[in-house]
Formats: sequence, C-alpha cells, structure tokens
Amino acid sequence: MKALGADLLSMIPFRDKVACDQARAIGREQITWREPHHHPDFHIRVIDEPGDLYDALAEDMLSRIAAAKEEGRQFVGVFPIGPVGQYPRLVEKAVARRADLSHCRLFFLDEYAYEDGSTIEKTSPWSFEFVARQSLIEPLTRAGRKPPAFHFPGPDNIDRYDEMILEASEGRGADVVYGGIGWCGHFAFWEPHLAEGFATEAEWKQAHSALVRLHPMTILHNSLRAGGDWSSVPPCAYTVGPNVVLGAQYRSFWLDAYLGSGMSWQRFIGRLATHGPVTPLVPASYLQTLPGEVVFLGAVADDIGGPRTSWQ
Repeated sequence: MKALGADLLSMIPFRDKVACDQARAIGREQITWREPHHHPDFHIRVIDEPGDLYDALAEDMLSRIAAAKEEGRQFVGVFPIGPVGQYPRLVEKAVARRADLSHCRLFFLDEYAYEDGSTIEKTSPWSFEFVARQSLIEPLTRAGRKPPAFHFPGPDNIDRYDEMILEASEGRGADVVYGGIGWCGHFAFWEPHLAEGFATEAEWKQAHSALVRLHPMTILHNSLRAGGDWSSVPPCAYTVGPNVVLGAQYRSFWLDAYLGSGMSWQRFIGRLATHGPVTPLVPASYLQTLPGEVVFLGAVADDIGGPRTSWQ
C-alpha cells in the first residue's frame, strides 16, 4: 500500500526498540534502582502526593538559597516554568521565614518565540515570564519581600545568556538547574532533533543557549494546556542548552505530569531518560551522568501498562 503520510517513527529521533522495551518494562518498584552507568551522586526518588512533591521542591529551592546566604555568596539558580506548583509554596515559606532573597540571581530556562525571533507577548498566558511574575515575583512583592533579580532568555541576551550565568556565579556555573523532562526527552526546550546540527557529542554538550524550533511532540504535549489546540502553541523558543544544564553544580528535575484518569505522558520518557542509553537523542538522559536527582510524582512512577481508560 502506498504510504499516505509520515508515521510516528519518522518524527521521533530516538527509535532504539530494545531500549524502549526495557524502559516500558520498568515497574514502579524498580524505578529508583541504580544503573551501572549512573553517576555516584545521581539519585531517583518518588513522592506520592502532588502537595508533598511541590512542598519538597519549594523547600529544596529555599534551602539552597539560604545556604548560599550563609556562605556569603550569590545564589545563582536556573529555574523552570514547568513544574510551577512549587512557587506559591516557595512564596509562603520565604514570607514566613522572612527570607532574604537579595543575593539571588534567577535565570529561567526558556521562553516561547516566533519564527522571526520575536518573543511571545509578555501579557500572554503562554508566556513563561508572565507565569513567573504571576506565581512568584508579584506575590513576593505584595507580601513585602523584595523579589530576586531574574532573567529570561530572549533576542536581547541570547548570545550572552550562558556568559551571564557564568559571570553571576564567578565562573562556577549555576548552583542548581531545576526542570522537568519533556515528552520527547528534552530538558528546557533543548530538543532531540537539535543533535543533527553537531558533528560530535563533545560539541553538542557545549552547545550555547539559542533560539530553536520546537519538536512536534513538544508542541503536542504543550497543547494539552489549551484543550489540545496545537495551532495555538508558538513554534519556537529561546532556551538554555547543554552547556548550562550540564555545566551546573547540580541538576534537580521533577516529574509531575499526571493528567488524571490514570493517564500521564511522562511515565515512559521519565523511565527512558533515567534508565536508558545516554544520548543526545534523549537530552535528559545526560542527567544520569552528573550529580543530581530526578523526582517522580507517585502517579508518574506507576507502571505504564496499557490503555487505562476508554478511547472516548
């Protein structure tokens, strides 16, 4: 039969059947197991309840901020929009403890953009900067706490975003990069198809923050925020690259994508990224090779199994 269109296999860069079968077979009780290639300071854990997960993430953020203050140095964090449930709790904790955030420099992972290089309007609910202001910056201000200095990648700074992080950290790299893992295996918006543009793995690992075109799977998974309307998702983004993520002192990634009714798009990719081959075709797989952690929400750690609801 003549092919009518491209199938899923032509769209996904990573297609190792054995590795995919092995990832699919990992049960909940096995998800925290160590692989021979794991870095000694890389760990996986599970937190069952969403509230407990967001509280633990907020506590982790604030404890690192406080530790930097005690050490008399600037805290340099690379922060995500996704997950975001931790930010109201971070505000509550910072206010309750009268935390000093004046020594903080926050560099956010990414921001949506268009093909001409312009960023999405900052008043749009799609804008990550809009979300950061609504969930973190403005609540701190209203509570009488001076918010930390923060930056988003965009056309005015993308050529020096990595250097800004290095300067703020006095050459150490960020104290920590927080984030999630995308359906296609990305960290930030550093997509698997970007590997095609690098001659060697070493070059890929040193890749600078950039304006990138989003992978189709990223557009689809983000369209879930808009009722599946993939036409509303911006096609590009400014994003940090491997140089920032892999060059940080620590990586802390939190997988909370549970949609209800037993469904999560993160169960498979979370397993592949934490237990599968380390490859630029699954960018988040490099988390296994460096100090850091991946934290699964209990519903994301659950066995993959088969379809859990009717197709309707």
